[in-house]
Amino acid sequence: MLPYRCDETDVQHLRTMGDLGMIVMQENFSVRDEASVRRAVEGVDVVVNVLGVEHETWNYTFEDAHVKWAETLARACGDAGVERVLHFSALGAGEGAVSRRLRTKHAGDEILKSALGEKATVFKPAPITGPEDRLFRRFASLIKKMPFVPLVDGGKQQIQPIWIRDVAQCAVNALSEYESMGKEYELTGPQIFTMKELAEFSFETVRERPHTMHVPTQVAKLLAAPGDVLAANTPVRIRFAGTSVDGIDETQIDLVQTPGALAPVDLGVKVHTVTQGLPIEFLRHYRSGGYDLGSVGAGDAEFKAPPHVG
Repeated sequence: MLPYRCDETDVQHLRTMGDLGMIVMQENFSVRDEASVRRAVEGVDVVVNVLGVEHETWNYTFEDAHVKWAETLARACGDAGVERVLHFSALGAGEGAVSRRLRTKHAGDEILKSALGEKATVFKPAPITGPEDRLFRRFASLIKKMPFVPLVDGGKQQIQPIWIRDVAQCAVNALSEYESMGKEYELTGPQIFTMKELAEFSFETVRERPHTMHVPTQVAKLLAAPGDVLAANTPVRIRFAGTSVDGIDETQIDLVQTPGALAPVDLGVKVHTVTQGLPIEFLRHYRSGGYDLGSVGAGDAEFKAPPHVG
């Protein structure tokens, strides 16, 4: 069962993710309609919750998407007798986190763990890379649309991104291991990068000459604030560098593996680097001169991994 609330054409490609009859689409899904939620989990053994928002809108606040939704989902899964719930949170989520997004993520985690006990497995992924990601695609979009890529605080934030297929494999493996029940895993890749390094890598991959600009944190917040006001009161979404004031707050912490935390290796998953091979095939399609040539026409130099390895 795959519930959705967008237009059918936006999700029709997901029908091919299984054999005939395996993917059942539920249209007009609403997290505010408990009957709709109960219909989605009725008769299923496993629920995978990936619902969340990166920014608040006039329709959904962080509390709506992360806290109230967790309460509704926990009730529905408990009443339906769902055997396993795989819940995707976010790396950095915590009671005292720097951003409201991460604090509400943590609140939702605690609600599900409290209500479902060992039936719940919580994943806290680092920024995820892949064809529909909000990391490399965001950089590529900025590279193509703007004369420079703004980097908050010079892009010194460190992150440990993970490839989407490794995330999916973690979920699959967790379902085959009873030891994963009631556990919490931090899903990170094998290497730590600064945001500046990833921006430079994006320029190299799409074959454009690098142009970045250091933007102080407080200046970035001033530039992002009007977009937050528009998003909260209108359907218009115009954001500075694709982020919000809350998102800029998150740049003040490093999103890397916590020492001692359970990781993909504990699920038997060997993670791939996100800057080589198949994980970056989608990024090459942003080249203005085509997949093979690109704008500058430089050859593909192998990206040198930074010395800090997770």
